[in-house]
Amino acid sequence: MPPSHSADQHVGHSGGQSADGFDAADEQALPSRRELRRREAEAAAAQGEPTAVYSDAPPVYQAPPHNHLGEDGSQGRTGGQRRRQPAQREPLGPIRGTVRTFGELCITAGLILILFVVWQLWWTDIQANRDNEVLADELTQDWANQDPNELPDDPDEPVVADPVDKNSAFGIFYIPRFGDDYYRTVAEGVDLEPVLNRMGVGRYPNSAMPGEVGNFSIAGHRVTYGKPLNQIANLRPGDEIIVQTKDGFYTYTFRNFDIILPDAVEVLSPVPDEPDFKGKDRILTMTACNPMFSARERYVAYAELTDWTPASDGAPDNIKDSKAYDKVSKDGGA
Repeated sequence: MPPSHSADQHVGHSGGQSADGFDAADEQALPSRRELRRREAEAAAAQGEPTAVYSDAPPVYQAPPHNHLGEDGSQGRTGGQRRRQPAQREPLGPIRGTVRTFGELCITAGLILILFVVWQLWWTDIQANRDNEVLADELTQDWANQDPNELPDDPDEPVVADPVDKNSAFGIFYIPRFGDDYYRTVAEGVDLEPVLNRMGVGRYPNSAMPGEVGNFSIAGHRVTYGKPLNQIANLRPGDEIIVQTKDGFYTYTFRNFDIILPDAVEVLSPVPDEPDFKGKDRILTMTACNPMFSARERYVAYAELTDWTPASDGAPDNIKDSKAYDKVSKDGGA
């Protein structure tokens, strides 16, 4: 045998190495990383040192928190954006606070004023016109159930309308100059409520009744509440004013006007401006505030009775074909 072969075998048995070149101790299994971490954790726990809890479970994914404030009080990011904090409003000083409050009060007062003007100039007209239509219908229906007064022996002599209670309607008022569809009711009294604000025009107490010798005096609004005498300044000499009662139709012809102070009550005398005279004429006096939107003066229009038509003869030609009379006669049955 060659000497080298014998030497190799001797060295191999006495040194503890295998024929592959590894120590015999290497044949034992080495601990895994997990086992090493576990041992380290147990050793640290035995010595009282803080350490993470060991777990064999796989790690769990956790989504980043939403809408949480950071340590500095800023909003956490969400979707790559940072929400802005509301701006801090500086406290108002006493002067600025007073000015601001005063401004808010002025705005409120302005809105209230606008609403009042709308109500005064628009809504009161709508309501008054509606009330006027209802009242005229009721009045003509009442006439249909009443007998007219007996006619005088003289055919040219008009029947004098019967007096009525205060705040009661007794006539319907037509003025072609004011429009083909114009008509208003006439009631007893000149109080704002309920007559002038709701019923149309009102008769001054103690003045003459339609058809009576003297001064049949009436008043009405020029603006607001149906404004029955809104166009009083448009009357021209020769214009006709027709007053209908249960007895018939009284036609007054406009002749002139005047502008007076509110306390000039002598225009209501049987002979206007002549309180000491009785007179023989049958006069119509209409009064309204002047100028427009003011009560500083009174606009006065004078007319004189020029024609009379009994109810049995039907409406006179000056209103027979008008829209106003057509509406009144159809709705009320006149």
